[in-house]
Amino acid sequence: MRSLDGVVLGGPNSGKTHYAGQLYGRLRRRPGALSLRRDAGTPPDLSALEEVFRCLENGRAADHTSSAMWADVALPLVSRGGVAVDLRWPDYGGEQLKAITEHRAVASRWRDRLAAAEGWALLVRLQGEVTYPDAVAELTRSPIERQVAAARAGSWDANARLVEMLQLLLHVSEFGVTQPLSRPRLAVLLTCYDELAPSNLTPRAVLSERLPLLMSFIAANWMPDAVSVWGLSSLGRPLTLDSEDEQFIEDGPERQGWVLPPEGGPRSEDLTLPLAWLLGLE
Repeated sequence: MRSLDGVVLGGPNSGKTHYAGQLYGRLRRRPGALSLRRDAGTPPDLSALEEVFRCLENGRAADHTSSAMWADVALPLVSRGGVAVDLRWPDYGGEQLKAITEHRAVASRWRDRLAAAEGWALLVRLQGEVTYPDAVAELTRSPIERQVAAARAGSWDANARLVEMLQLLLHVSEFGVTQPLSRPRLAVLLTCYDELAPSNLTPRAVLSERLPLLMSFIAANWMPDAVSVWGLSSLGRPLTLDSEDEQFIEDGPERQGWVLPPEGGPRSEDLTLPLAWLLGLE
């Protein structure tokens, strides 16, 4: 049995909390490519995920993770092929990732986890990202010039911010980019995909259209088979903190939400698929 690390890179309002809760629900009630192992010995502490799932069972959104929180969630998993793994999955406040880019400082726990991870899952909520038409010129500036420009504009261009973040995380985890990377695998999850207008484009094509500089950076620095881009709707519909959506309650959260595979085509209700790909267990 292997012990694997995975890192979720999701800032505030990226959909990280709801994906984690729904992933737990799928693993527990409707296993797919991955399921929870029943022979894992002492039951792991999954209280953080259980609380999110409990909110969803009541038809309401879960509150955001506290900005100061950092906890390791240990998931004992088994693939359809019978491969057993223990996955360490960090739960943290999204503001911590935002602070890394703003202050250009990475805590040791982040560096260690990034370096050890088999794969990184980057969560991007396209409808929540701000872009500016001069993004190409922005990326040619020095880091200090970029910070000054961002402060004046009130926010970063999403292309610049996400490329800057990936560059910084690759540097501190000592993954060189002189040649395209095969590790860590990178799964880009375009969250709240139900917010986007219906399209026949693949998720990768949508990312290229909406955030072209980010997609170009990823394509230039990862091997083609080490990157996948997914459309993800963890809930399938919007919920609020006090919504009490009766239809959502009646159907159950484990029957809500879907992923659109990298190649496009039919949606799948198996929310474990991106994680299975990330860990090489597909």
